[in-house]
Amino acid sequence: MANVLAVGAHPDDVEIGCGGTVAKHISKGDNVVIVIMIEPVSFHYSGKSIRSKDEGHTESKNAVDIMGAKLINLGFKDKNVPYSQETIEALNRIIDEYNIDIIYTHWYHDTHQDHKRTTESVISAGRYVHNILMYEPEYPAGRSYLGFRNQYYVDISNEFNVKMDALKCHKSQIERYGDDFLKAVEARAIHRGYEIRTKYAECFEVLRMMDDIQ
Repeated sequence: MANVLAVGAHPDDVEIGCGGTVAKHISKGDNVVIVIMIEPVSFHYSGKSIRSKDEGHTESKNAVDIMGAKLINLGFKDKNVPYSQETIEALNRIIDEYNIDIIYTHWYHDTHQDHKRTTESVISAGRYVHNILMYEPEYPAGRSYLGFRNQYYVDISNEFNVKMDALKCHKSQIERYGDDFLKAVEARAIHRGYEIRTKYAECFEVLRMMDDIQ
């Protein structure tokens, strides 16, 4: 049994990037902790609300409950997650308390500042963790001058419905981006599955991996 930490800057990041893999870990009996870095409330620069605090907490809890993981919210400010002693120490405490074996986090070259600083903090805090894998960014937000390297695949054919049911809990985001948002997530899972001859898959870029991940 492994102890798994899945980290997302925002409430729906883990579901989009590695929700199927999280569900697969849980189906195997692994312990999974999901950490959301920000307090789940956000505003457009115009001042328009994108997600209220109540919506964010409810959507996050419902999604994590579907996956069966434990949820921890670190409460940093949206669009301003720091790479700092505070973030690293907060993650250090979680890694030590739950004796984490595997970490999933954002891609290092993701162009969203919260995603990038989250991963910088994870790498610093996870210096002794044997396995750190970075999930694929959700385009177009994560596009960079470097390309994501699809190195490690997980067949999520049996867990895909759990991933999507959890993602659908984030109603404020679906309302914002429309149904094409869900279609894009499914299309990517189909594409990655096609690459390894399964129905659905998620893939990761490896920062560090020992031979004890399975």
